Amino acid sequence: MRISEIDMVSPKTLDDCLTVLSDSTQDVRLLAGGTDAVVRLKEGHWRPALWVNIKGVKELRYIREEEDGIHIGPLTTHTDIVHSSLLQEKADVLVHAASEVGATHIRNMGTIGGNLGTASPAGDTIPPLYVLDAVIELSSVNGKRKVAIEDFFNGPGKTVQQKTELISNIIIRPQSANEIGIFEKLGPRKAQAISIVDVAISLKMSTNERECLGGKIAFGSVAPTIIRAHKCESILKLQALDDEAIENLATIAWKEVAPISDLRATAGYRRDMASSLLARGLHRLMMRWDNR
Repeated sequence: MRISEIDMVSPKTLDDCLTVLSDSTQDVRLLAGGTDAVVRLKEGHWRPALWVNIKGVKELRYIREEEDGIHIGPLTTHTDIVHSSLLQEKADVLVHAASEVGATHIRNMGTIGGNLGTASPAGDTIPPLYVLDAVIELSSVNGKRKVAIEDFFNGPGKTVQQKTELISNIIIRPQSANEIGIFEKLGPRKAQAISIVDVAISLKMSTNERECLGGKIAFGSVAPTIIRAHKCESILKLQALDDEAIENLATIAWKEVAPISDLRATAGYRRDMASSLLARGLHRLMMRWDNR
C-alpha cells in the first residue's frame, strides 16, 4: 500500500481526538507507535477508511503516582517504562516486561496503550498489568469509564472499547516494600520476537526465610486472553518457597494452562514451557529475595 492511499488525521489534543472519533461515520482505527499497525498492514489486515494518528497528543504520555495508584498515559513508550525510577521501585514486573519488548527501536516507538488496544494474548506488557491489578480508563465525548483489566479483553484482538472511545489512562497498584516481581518470556529469538509463552509473577514476602504471604501469577500466550493461575496462587503461602514447593507449583501450572497449537508452537510444548518458566521465575525471585 502506498502512503498516498492512507486517509489520516492527526489531532493534537485529547478533546480533538474524541471529537474526531465521535463525529466519524467511517471505519476508524487509532494509530499510536505504529509498530503493530505496520505488521498488520503488511499482512493485509487493518485497512480502515480513516487512521487517527494520536502520537502528537502529548497529554497522553506520562508516568506519575497519585493517591489511587500509579497513572500511566497510553502513549507512554516501553522505553519510558524501562527508564522510570518510579516504576523500577514500585512496579518492577512491568519494567522487566517492557525491557523484553522487541528491539530498541520498537521499544522507543511502541506504547503501552497500543499493546492493550491490539489485545494480543502475546502482548508482553499485559500479564504484568494483570498482577498489578490495572484499571483501564476509557474516554469519549460523553465522559469516562473505568474497566478492570480482567474485564477489558473479550478475546484475541477484541476488547470492550467502543469505536468512539480511547484509552486515556492506565492505573496500576504500586508494589509494597516486601513485594517483588519478575517477567519470564520464551520467544523464538531473544529479541524482536513475540512470546511463545510468558509469565508475570508478583509475590509478597514475609520477614521469615522464603515465606510467601501471597501473590499473583498471570500467563500469556496460553489461552485466547491472558489468564491468572488461581490454583497456583492459592498454594503460594502454604509452605516456604523452597525447591520442592516450586516444583510442585510448576506441576500445577502445567495442568492449569490451556494453550492451543499454532504455527509457532504446539499446545504440549507451550504447556511444558509455561511450567518451566514459572519454576525459573520463582527460583530467580527467591535468589533475589535471599540476597536482599
